[in-house]
Amino acid sequence: MGVTKKFYDNTLYFEIEGFNRYNNICHLFSSRIGWDQKNIFNDLSKLLNIPDEKIYRAKQVHGKDVIILDQQDNKTIGQEEADGFITNIKGLVLCTYHADCVPIYFYDKEKDIIGLAHAGWKGTLNKIAGVIIDNMVKSYQSNLNNIVVAIGPSIGPCCYEIGEDVEKLFKSKYNNSEIIVQKNGKTYLDLWKVNYINLLDAGIKDENIYKSNFCTACNLDTLYSYRKEKGTKNRMIAAITLKE
Repeated sequence: MGVTKKFYDNTLYFEIEGFNRYNNICHLFSSRIGWDQKNIFNDLSKLLNIPDEKIYRAKQVHGKDVIILDQQDNKTIGQEEADGFITNIKGLVLCTYHADCVPIYFYDKEKDIIGLAHAGWKGTLNKIAGVIIDNMVKSYQSNLNNIVVAIGPSIGPCCYEIGEDVEKLFKSKYNNSEIIVQKNGKTYLDLWKVNYINLLDAGIKDENIYKSNFCTACNLDTLYSYRKEKGTKNRMIAAITLKE
């Protein structure tokens, strides 16, 4: 598995291979090619042909809070604090910002429910992916067998160096030795692997998990990386919507 390059005019975006087979949804991960950082949602609006007021985003705080958007919701776009979203509203776009953190896309292919999570190391440690799954089951009675998930582009285990404090936190919570990589006297964390474990623990089938395996820090020609670019303020956006 991996990613597929797509273009809208001269604007490059990515889809996750396998996850793009589901015809009732549209998902993407933006790039540094063709996107205007000052008007990124305007670009997304044009690409998806959906008005800006239907592109939902929030203030990301590296937590595990999830907002459920249903037909009765009237939340102010960009004002809530959350790192995850779920909705059954067609034509509403769920959107998160990224520059190394993991975007995770969710779809209940039976009931047409979508979700999206922003999972940095804190959100990953606190199992935000599992929180999304639990809320899909609780709020929409989703069957775990019908939920498919895609782990999007982010900093990979090849590049995500961590300190002893973060290493201890993950070792205290996970017994899997594969999540920590030691090389050249440095310690690296595999956020992809941890989120994969979290999804399995939440009851998602292995064959229903799609992995992009696309590292932001290794692909600076097309992506931004907060780590590699020493604190860049530029961001990619992850987006998913149910087609009307």
